[in-house]
Amino acid sequence: MRARFLAVVLMAAIAGGLSLAEKRSAGPEALMKADEEFDRVTAEKGIDGWVSFFAEDGMQLTPEGNIKGHAAIREYMGPAFARPGFSLRWKPVSADIASSGDLGYTTGTYESRGTDAQGKPVVRTGRYVSIWKKQKDGSWKVVLDTGQQDTKAAK
Repeated sequence: MRARFLAVVLMAAIAGGLSLAEKRSAGPEALMKADEEFDRVTAEKGIDGWVSFFAEDGMQLTPEGNIKGHAAIREYMGPAFARPGFSLRWKPVSADIASSGDLGYTTGTYESRGTDAQGKPVVRTGRYVSIWKKQKDGSWKVVLDTGQQDTKAAK
């Protein structure tokens, strides 16, 4: 009886360890992959790709204020994506996830390209942070996104 009890305890400990290892392996790496996919899909689909990675109640912090929800984000970002030659690309450089496994963040660098009012090319770079929340279906969605433009002069 004692041997059976010890075997059950040992199996439970192993299963618990595997569960913890799964959470860790699905943590920062999963967010890095989600953010890389966010960049790729946005590059391919523009505003539709951008909006699709936000949670329904996701929010962007902007110089003009907080923009919340798909419709508001589309209205705010749509004109930029509609400009000829506009692009927004980024690269995540770090990520972390809460021990609960359902909330995390990515940080990285971005580059936007477009033209000014005179049609001259403008390149802006900066840094960003995105806060992600795991959804009921297991996917990750952005619940908060913000960026800070570099202070150096535009290229």
